[in-house]
Amino acid sequence: MPKNEFSKKNEDTIKKEVLHEIKNKVLEEVNKEIQSTIIDNTKKYKEDLKQELLEDVNNEVADIVKKEEKRILKGKNLSIFKRDVVITVLFGLILYFGYCLYDAKYFNFMKSQCERDGNCYSLENGNNNNDTSVKDQVPEVVKDKNWYITNYAYLLENTKLTLNADNVSAYYLYSADRRINEVKSSILLNLAYKTLSAKQIKTNSVNITVEGKDLKQAFEKLFGSLVNYKAVSFQYNCLNFKYNQDKDKYTAENTKCSAASNKILEEIDDIYEEGDVLYILTNATIYNESENSFYTFDNLYEPEITDVTEEDLNTNSRRLNRYQYQFKKIDDTYYLDSIVKLK
Repeated sequence: MPKNEFSKKNEDTIKKEVLHEIKNKVLEEVNKEIQSTIIDNTKKYKEDLKQELLEDVNNEVADIVKKEEKRILKGKNLSIFKRDVVITVLFGLILYFGYCLYDAKYFNFMKSQCERDGNCYSLENGNNNNDTSVKDQVPEVVKDKNWYITNYAYLLENTKLTLNADNVSAYYLYSADRRINEVKSSILLNLAYKTLSAKQIKTNSVNITVEGKDLKQAFEKLFGSLVNYKAVSFQYNCLNFKYNQDKDKYTAENTKCSAASNKILEEIDDIYEEGDVLYILTNATIYNESENSFYTFDNLYEPEITDVTEEDLNTNSRRLNRYQYQFKKIDDTYYLDSIVKLK
């Protein structure tokens, strides 16, 4: 083989090898690029797929939670409704059984004897046991001590003298037994004056004046008649009323009365009636505020009880004075008849 041919052959062989090597390198680079691109695309796809799956899961979970909330809320409302229905039914049953017990007169034991017997009525004003219409209309009046005090305690107030308790004359009614026709006229006028209205007492800076006719009317209203009425001078607290026969007026100098150191205390112990007579029993004493002492009307100089207050009258009543006021009923009105000193 000629030399030139050999060289040419070797050159061709070298070119082929070089081309082959270049081709392999190019293929290798292309494969690497393709692999890198595939890996990147795969990662991106995985991330996108992961994000989409996460969103789908979150949406699904949110839907499930909403459905569960609706189910729980619906169940709660149903429970409340059931509870309200049960309470309403129970309340209705209680009312029904209560009415049944009432209809069966189960609660009659709470009524008074006359209500159970159906005979609560008043015997006043000529009503008799056979008047069934009165039984249905007039309830029974229980006349106990409290009832009498509520309705007749004012009678005792009308018999309390308004005089200066530092003067012995203030104790006149408490010193002995007194029938109304034996009581001094000046004392009776004192009691009548106390019942006058403000319009009947004319006052100015100098005098206090009362018309004779007004005091006479008050006297008759208080004592039931004018049998014991006499137009004489009298005292009321520190006021000295003088009677003017020509003008038929009682006039006193307008002076300010000072407070007395002594005070008459009297409280009701019992009230009851027998026939046409109403009896008021009281406990009474003279209270000296400066000494904190109780005096009796039997001894005005030595205290009976010391170191006391006004509120201690009831607890010490056994050692103090006791009185009985008697009021007679005339035309459904009670008038003072006598005062008895029991102790």
